[in-house]
Amino acid sequence: MRIRTILNLAVAGLLAVFCASACNPDEKIDSGVTEVVNPNADKNVSFRGATISVTFKAAAAWTASLDLKTGGEDWAHISKNTTSGKAGNGVVRITFDENTTAEERVADLWVSVEGYDASCICTLVQTISGSSVEAEMNKALNTYMHDILKEDYLFVDAYNSLDVDLTVNYVDFLPTHLLALGDANIEDGGYYRTSQDNAGQRFIYSNIVEVTPNTKASSVAGLGFGPFISTALAPGSEMMGIAPSFVRHGSPAEAAGLRRGDLIYEVNGSILTTSNYRSYMSGLYAGASGTYSFKFLRYEPNGNGGYSHNAYEASSVSASVHVYNPVLHASILTDPSDASTRIGYLVYESFDLYSQEYLEATIEEFVEEGITDMILDLRFNAGGAVAQSRWLSGCIAGEENGSKTFTKVVYNDGSVENWKFDYGYTNDTDNLGKPVDLGLDRLYVICSYNTASAAELVINSLRGIDFPVKLYGCRTEGKNVGMTVSTTTYKNRTFEFAPITFYVRNAKDFGDYPDGMEPDEWVNNDNRLSTDDADNAFPYSFADWGNLDFNIALQWAYCDITGKARWSTGTTTRASSGTVPDPADFCRYEPANGRYGNIIRTIDNH
Repeated sequence: MRIRTILNLAVAGLLAVFCASACNPDEKIDSGVTEVVNPNADKNVSFRGATISVTFKAAAAWTASLDLKTGGEDWAHISKNTTSGKAGNGVVRITFDENTTAEERVADLWVSVEGYDASCICTLVQTISGSSVEAEMNKALNTYMHDILKEDYLFVDAYNSLDVDLTVNYVDFLPTHLLALGDANIEDGGYYRTSQDNAGQRFIYSNIVEVTPNTKASSVAGLGFGPFISTALAPGSEMMGIAPSFVRHGSPAEAAGLRRGDLIYEVNGSILTTSNYRSYMSGLYAGASGTYSFKFLRYEPNGNGGYSHNAYEASSVSASVHVYNPVLHASILTDPSDASTRIGYLVYESFDLYSQEYLEATIEEFVEEGITDMILDLRFNAGGAVAQSRWLSGCIAGEENGSKTFTKVVYNDGSVENWKFDYGYTNDTDNLGKPVDLGLDRLYVICSYNTASAAELVINSLRGIDFPVKLYGCRTEGKNVGMTVSTTTYKNRTFEFAPITFYVRNAKDFGDYPDGMEPDEWVNNDNRLSTDDADNAFPYSFADWGNLDFNIALQWAYCDITGKARWSTGTTTRASSGTVPDPADFCRYEPANGRYGNIIRTIDNH
């Protein structure tokens, strides 16, 4: 069985009935609550524990309470009420502990709106480990994965030597079996680096995830922050600051005025300290709901040739579902001493087919601006769709290289698909069409340990046709294998299964980079040391994308293109005394006189 397209498989099963059994949200009472959305309306809450957010609209100020119908006390609680003091959109976040009992547990969520009757807006049921419902679903999903793996898994011989257990929880099926193969399938994952958490432990790429309409479409829930970096606000102080690695366009955080590198030191009136900052780092990044106020510091030009660390506030920033735009930053860099130099700078987060319009619009703008060079920043790009990687690589390679091999996809039976830069395999099956010619003859790439898969494919494919590519940053992840994604359903739940099924090779048949690609210019050695790094915060920053004082990789690429001297001195300075730090502490280089700040479209000559 070869899976080349998305499959659909319906599996019969039994799920508990929610929101209409223990209480009746459809009961015709004047409750003041409308538009209730319960993410677990058609499925159990996992026995492992979970945090879910129920949303609704309220006609006035409201309060919420949780009625634990069965299972004892304190096994679930409301961890956050959002906007309860006013009318409009409301969110109740409920946290469930792990269910170690032998019975399902039931909870009713009640909302009381001022001036209206209280109403039970939904019932939530938490399953038990080993329940008949869960066991049936586990067996169905495990069987589905096993049937594909035993024929299509890239390391099929090793897999077929296993004694497979179809009764384990489906989320454990892949790690349980694939990690048992040892290094026989080492290219399906690898070992965490010394600079990462869980250093030395093995991980795998193959995965199965439950998806919803929001996760399959070009939208994302949350505030729009990327992962955070943290720092103490002063030597010896317990006060901490956290700075987002990026802020997505169109997100609530961007609408509130926050940018990459802003140093947040207060959230909802709470000062960040060594005891609480980690929870904010994870919560603000991953939280799909909630309303927040922030106080933060921003390092920016003061108008007199220097810089100031300015304080700002943002209030009532509410997490929400918003359109996903993987273009994190795009600008045109110019050289005032050479009007013919125009550099397109693109920071791209992932190769997402649903967001092709944003990538196309950026490339078309670069063409209209007549760029002469391009800096492609893939420091946070873990990959995605090979088809879109092909399209962007074709834009860079240009029409003259369109008929050449972009990549060879090699399956476990030795069969090969040969994708060209101009079109995908077999008469443009990727449906993206012919790329736009950017007119380039070289490419500069910023990469990090986050750069993987389809992002690495851009680099390898261009090198396969001897198209010059220069890398800045640190060693990439090293994912030289790809996945074929298929979809299955279990009752009303949908799952995407993505096992490793092929190798990628460039036109020279090279694809041997399981340990990553080394940069031509090391900005960060990714070894937990700061003394040997040009930028010990890379790939993060304490300033926005365009600030070359803090975007050292961009500064180096810009200087290499324009022929200008790099203005970093390689010395470390410390901030003056006080509770507000100088961001020069966060970057080992002390910028020389004449430095400048955020780039919007053009930059001054250094």
